[in-house]
Amino acid sequence: MLARVVLSLMLCASVPVLAQTAESTLQRKLATIKSFAASFEQRVVDHDGQLLQQGKGELLIKQPARFRFETTEPEANLFIGDGQSLWFYNEALEQLTIYDAATEVNRTPFVLLTSTKPELWAQYEVTQQAEQFVITAKQADSPVKQLTLRFSGDALSAMQVLDVNKQQSEFNFTLMQLNVTLDDSLFQFVPPEHTDIDDQRQR
Repeated sequence: MLARVVLSLMLCASVPVLAQTAESTLQRKLATIKSFAASFEQRVVDHDGQLLQQGKGELLIKQPARFRFETTEPEANLFIGDGQSLWFYNEALEQLTIYDAATEVNRTPFVLLTSTKPELWAQYEVTQQAEQFVITAKQADSPVKQLTLRFSGDALSAMQVLDVNKQQSEFNFTLMQLNVTLDDSLFQFVPPEHTDIDDQRQR
């Protein structure tokens, strides 16, 4: 479920004036976040609001284009990006899948957290209500339909992801730390011995 939530979104053209205002406001807000560290609690609900899963973990973000998304409950999963490669590691199964960042990160709204590229922002529509921003894919068949970001001051306090099946993943952040020192080694992954590796970059 983590891989499906963290991967995918896409393309299209002009943005209304109000959306441009919301987009520029969000860009300015994100530009102040050079790094971000937080613990999170996750809830996944279906289209009827029925609880499907709960979890806990940690999110680390560092400019440019680096993130570390780690779940500790209900199972240990690790998703890391360094701007060139993406690693998704399932600890229980000892399975690692490696993706090319240029073809995968650029297809997900999460890339907007660490990018100011106009060609990427042009793929989404942004609306704002107070300290909440809704980022919606312009392409109808995108696996991830909508990403919602909520701020508390300058820090990201909550995030919601709505997928094509109308399942919603809600992340509430605690212990937020803004612009702290994060070592680059946190955004690299060395697989343990005997790991089953599927390197999608070679395809």
